[in-house]
Amino acid sequence: MSFILYAAGSTSARVRTLSIRTVLFGGLLAASGLLAAGAGVGYWMSAMYAQTQPVAHAAPERGRSALPFAVEQLGALSGRLFKLESQASQLSERIGVKPAIAPRPAARARAADTATGSGGPLLPPRVGQEALDDLGALQARLDGIEQQITLVSDAAALQNLAQMRLPSRLPVGNAPIGSTFGNREDPFTGRRAFHSGLDFAAVWGTLIHAAAGGTVSFAGVRHDYGWVVEIDHGNGLTTRYAHASRLLVKVGDVVMPGDPIAAVGSTGRSTGPHLHFEVLRNGEATDPRRYLAGL
Repeated sequence: MSFILYAAGSTSARVRTLSIRTVLFGGLLAASGLLAAGAGVGYWMSAMYAQTQPVAHAAPERGRSALPFAVEQLGALSGRLFKLESQASQLSERIGVKPAIAPRPAARARAADTATGSGGPLLPPRVGQEALDDLGALQARLDGIEQQITLVSDAAALQNLAQMRLPSRLPVGNAPIGSTFGNREDPFTGRRAFHSGLDFAAVWGTLIHAAAGGTVSFAGVRHDYGWVVEIDHGNGLTTRYAHASRLLVKVGDVVMPGDPIAAVGSTGRSTGPHLHFEVLRNGEATDPRRYLAGL
């Protein structure tokens, strides 16, 4: 089988006969050319697409570039923890609390063997077991600081409570003292006698305030004292407010420092309106000036 090819020219015409083998070979060459062209176009398109997309292996590179930043943050956090530890220790020393923060582990010892050399390129550290150990150490230090802060807070609360129960406030503000603690001439007999407290001169009806926090143990009339209030502050301390004109509290009331408890009067064995103030330690009268601030 053969094909007849007719070619017409300007001056003449030629007729050529082509065999089937020649036609098939030409078609095969044309198909190969088309396949090669298609592959080239496909490769070009894939290359252009890859340039517009993030490289798949860039993530590990970014991770490695972020390592120095993570290590730097660990160092900054460690520095802040060291500062907190120092402040907590200072507060503990002021309050008298034993330190609960365990001493920080010593730095890793460097190689002391100088017989062999060492070296290599300077590369960023890898986040591995060493970083996990550092995080664990930081967590332990944080736990220690929290425990220390709790101890300091509890100790401060106890000290504040103790100070609240210490009779250090003036029961009548800016009132002059008429008689002091100790021996004096009795205002009724003129003879030498012991005065068990301080006398504050004040106008009738002036409010009397609790010198410290505590519980009212007595509120009523006592011989020589007249209308009187007694407050138990714990630890064997009791304050007594005598010669009142009226009482503002009753037995069992819990009072805070500075709370009004009575009013100045002249009941009982008294020559005029004033407050007779006593501080008793285990039932024995002591000089109130040892406790009152500003005297």
